[in-house]
Amino acid sequence: MEEAGQWSVVWEGATAIALSFILSLGTRWWRQRRPSTMVRQRRSHLEWLPFMFGAVVVVAALPRTLGASASTVSLADTLAHVLALTTVFMALRAAVILLARCIRLLLGRGTADSHG
Repeated sequence: MEEAGQWSVVWEGATAIALSFILSLGTRWWRQRRPSTMVRQRRSHLEWLPFMFGAVVVVAALPRTLGASASTVSLADTLAHVLALTTVFMALRAAVILLARCIRLLLGRGTADSHG
């Protein structure tokens, strides 16, 4: 019965990964259809956070679900911890970028007119 619960965790991670690709494609489409007069902003990588969260879940849960050896589970746990730490740093970087964009917008420096 425990394996059925583990498979649901793996599917949740896989769903997060799939939604991340959809979000990334939607973000690219949105950026391409904007008028060219708008200021081009750098990516914040927010669209890849669901991918990273999903990868952490899949890497951590899949070996246990498949009944892998203890060394494989240990290696997967280590990799999951590294991915989780990377995800935290990506989230912090994205938060800083969004905060900077909001401050720029509030101060009136985010318009195309102020650069010309």
